[in-house]
Amino acid sequence: MGFEPDWLVAIVDIASAAGDAIMTVYASDDYEVDVKTDDSPVTAADLASHNVIVAALNKLTPNIPVMSEESTTLAWEERKLWQSYWLIDPLDGTKEFIKRNGEFTVNIAFIHQGRAVAGVVYAPVLDKCYFGSLTGGAWLKNAGVEQALIKKSFENKAVPRVVGSRSHISPGLQSYLAALGEHEMKSVGSSLKFCLLAEGEADIYPRLGLTSEWDTAAAQAVLESAGGKVLQYGSEAALDYNQKSDILNPYFIAYAPHWE
Repeated sequence: MGFEPDWLVAIVDIASAAGDAIMTVYASDDYEVDVKTDDSPVTAADLASHNVIVAALNKLTPNIPVMSEESTTLAWEERKLWQSYWLIDPLDGTKEFIKRNGEFTVNIAFIHQGRAVAGVVYAPVLDKCYFGSLTGGAWLKNAGVEQALIKKSFENKAVPRVVGSRSHISPGLQSYLAALGEHEMKSVGSSLKFCLLAEGEADIYPRLGLTSEWDTAAAQAVLESAGGKVLQYGSEAALDYNQKSDILNPYFIAYAPHWE
């Protein structure tokens, strides 16, 4: 089953509800931080968001599987049969949540035949929601005001604006930047890096370190819906999903819609 256009409004609402659940925990400033088996942190906010999203998606599309960072990883023998599924990161940027810098997001993506075809990225503290589909375009809702993310609205800058992780600086990225030459560096947490590209606030996002599929899918869908690209490093192949047994992404470079 492909993506139905009216689902986009629904998943924007679901992301908003998940953001409300996160903000309830965030406002309390009284929560424990546990460590998962991969040494990544998890809080009550991650789990609250997960529960809201999974329940709502199961109601919206009861016959479409849901895969979440906070659920048990399903066996490859089962997953490889999926033509379509929801891929979510209930709270992307848990480290940013813990630091209380506001740079965390709710990520909901729809995957069809290995492609991220629609997605929502919602940053509740910033009150910014990026959403789009490959067939319908991309938008930003900022403090309740919507604007289309259109390629022709942005221009290339003389010096490339590179966006990178606030919490993960890899040796590979350092080498890439040295080879790139003069550039401006912007640091931001979570999947907001892709969104800065879609918004025309940055030009390139090189990720030469490990990420998981739920970290990238929703924001890739937004960026590509706006006209951008997310390519596997050293290749013209797009970043794809559910094509192998593990859920780790290869290295990749994302480009803004206006970047040629």
